[in-house]
Amino acid sequence: MIYSWKKIVKTGLPLLTLAVFVEIFAGSILQGKIDTLVGLTIFLISIPVINSVGGNIGSVLGSRIASGLHVGYIDASLKDKKMHENLITSIFIGISTYILLSIVIYYIGTFGNIEMSIGFIEFVGIFVSTGFFLICIVAFSSIIAAFISFKKGLDPDDMVAPVVTTVGDVFGIVILFFMISVFGVGI
Repeated sequence: MIYSWKKIVKTGLPLLTLAVFVEIFAGSILQGKIDTLVGLTIFLISIPVINSVGGNIGSVLGSRIASGLHVGYIDASLKDKKMHENLITSIFIGISTYILLSIVIYYIGTFGNIEMSIGFIEFVGIFVSTGFFLICIVAFSSIIAAFISFKKGLDPDDMVAPVVTTVGDVFGIVILFFMISVFGVGI
């Protein structure tokens, strides 16, 4: 496959333009829930972490799938065993990371004199459950984006990252607020 910047811009620009509008929507969701965030200050620290871990795991998975498709290590089928192994590994790494980070962030908040209006178990529960659902959504969207772009003759490396980061940012925020309400925490 021959790479040219013109082809990358031509195929990537529509997706990036759509991603900008979706990110604006995510920002408006966040703006609409500002009172909840002010009351639960620890989640102001958590949102970038939740979204970045989800995006990073999804991007790594997408890169592995795209590379596997390019070299023939992974078949262009959703039943491929290597693809499933990569998916399960990504989910496991993501959950482990979220557990560790939730503990670290809670104690940073505690020792940093951030007003904590949430208990340790509740915070870890919200953080990890948000991370788990986000990883699942981001992983599946990463796989689907890689497969669709590969089957359409587009470079999955150029398509997966914008999809994963956009999906991760939107769903990270939505799932976090949903889990806050499920746990009954808030203002």
